[in-house]
Amino acid sequence: MPSSPQSTPAPVRPWPWWRRHKIISALLVVVVVAGGLAWWRPWERCGAGMSSAEDQCVGLNLDMTPFSSDPTMNALQQRIAQHNSEITGEDFITVVVLNNMTPDPGSDSAALLNVQHGVMGAIAAQARVNTTSVVGSQRPPVKLLLANYGANARWQSEAVQAILDHRDEQHIVAVVGLGQSLDGTRTAASTLSANKVAVISALASADNMNRDPVSNDFIERFYRIAPTNVDAANAAVSHLREVNAQKVMLVRDNSSSDIYSRTLGDSFEQAYRAGYGHDVPSEQIFTSPSEPLEGVTRDTFLQPQFANVYGRMCLEKPDLIYFAGRGSDLKAFLRAVGEGGACSLPEVDLLTSDDASSLLGGQLPDMPATKVNVFYTSVATADMWKNTDQTDNRANYQAFANAFASQDLDDDLRDGYAMAHHDALLLAVGAARLVSNVQKNNKVVAELINNTYACGHPLPGATGKIAFSPDSHGDPIDKALPIMQLKPDGSIEQKGLTWTNGRPFDEFCR
Repeated sequence: MPSSPQSTPAPVRPWPWWRRHKIISALLVVVVVAGGLAWWRPWERCGAGMSSAEDQCVGLNLDMTPFSSDPTMNALQQRIAQHNSEITGEDFITVVVLNNMTPDPGSDSAALLNVQHGVMGAIAAQARVNTTSVVGSQRPPVKLLLANYGANARWQSEAVQAILDHRDEQHIVAVVGLGQSLDGTRTAASTLSANKVAVISALASADNMNRDPVSNDFIERFYRIAPTNVDAANAAVSHLREVNAQKVMLVRDNSSSDIYSRTLGDSFEQAYRAGYGHDVPSEQIFTSPSEPLEGVTRDTFLQPQFANVYGRMCLEKPDLIYFAGRGSDLKAFLRAVGEGGACSLPEVDLLTSDDASSLLGGQLPDMPATKVNVFYTSVATADMWKNTDQTDNRANYQAFANAFASQDLDDDLRDGYAMAHHDALLLAVGAARLVSNVQKNNKVVAELINNTYACGHPLPGATGKIAFSPDSHGDPIDKALPIMQLKPDGSIEQKGLTWTNGRPFDEFCR
């Protein structure tokens, strides 16, 4: 990002099909005129810091060559490359966004639009930290790099090694993102931490995400922006009591590799038992695929299991279902309900957690026999503070929204991904700029996060004030969770706001 805000790059927004074809055709013409090879599959020509893995490039993207064929992500990469090129000399630091940059809609539980929004949030944060005093000094300026570990973090070791290999030359001070709670994501966080790299997850909420997958010890240099699954489950049970749900069914994923779903189900069971004094009345299990599928989509794989669950719903007639699984699998579940035929249960509420935001913008399946009203606890959403008395939080969100708009990132802020990635980068840079000669002392940045952003001095995040304590092990204190309703047309409405400890954040962390 340039030190002066005078130059504004061209708008970046999700493109319609006609514009994609126009831009791709233009790129091909440029390549042919230049005398190069016809670049029909550019991701097979992986750039510096990356290697080819199936139909994608994995590793650390040093020169912003394409990860895949997605035009929106490629345009965002070029935006970042332009910003980085305007920072000259050796007086700079770099923050890396590590994620599955190439999700496959047929088999992955990640949504490409969410990943794109996360990158957009990091771009907005880069603009803020380089042109304003949001985290104090504007020096040294910040570059941004993207790293890809692929589906289910399968190539996390390649991505992590590339980051470590280039840490010193690129002055890397932190790795942010790590959007999904998976065993591979946790391994990546643990390895980076062991090599004294600060790791800040934007959205991973699994309770054990901050623990080493082998030793189960806390990961020393790990922090996160999102509340944990315990927080989400407690908020969910509070909501159940408010709506007086009497007969609850838990539908949970018992996949061995997806720690988000597994710990969400465990946390809900515990929160329900604590709130009601007895176990959840009914529990139905499904198993999502832990490996890439051949010749079949994830949706098709799950349909028979969800058809059986729907049969139990019709028999037991719950008034509320808690779905402990991925948003992509929730859509498959709703499709099974819609295709399940006649049922003596005409309507039921369903509550789940933040991964349901991956369904934003798309039509939900028709459900003629049993109408399902979908609600979820979110990490964050656009204008979440609008109807509250949280004056500081409203101002902090508006500053983020203004920065987002100033970068011509004309896109949807409702899923919270941009907000959370923005806050993660602010946290990293705020701590890094407190380190003397940080380019040479980049291994001590993580220690400054705990020491700086405590209860009395929280980070002014778009998702709320962010603070940590020595015994929170990288989990944020007293974060807010909006309660959202997902409508059949893919739109959402905020229905309320709850807090992880039942009360708003205050400077004493009471």
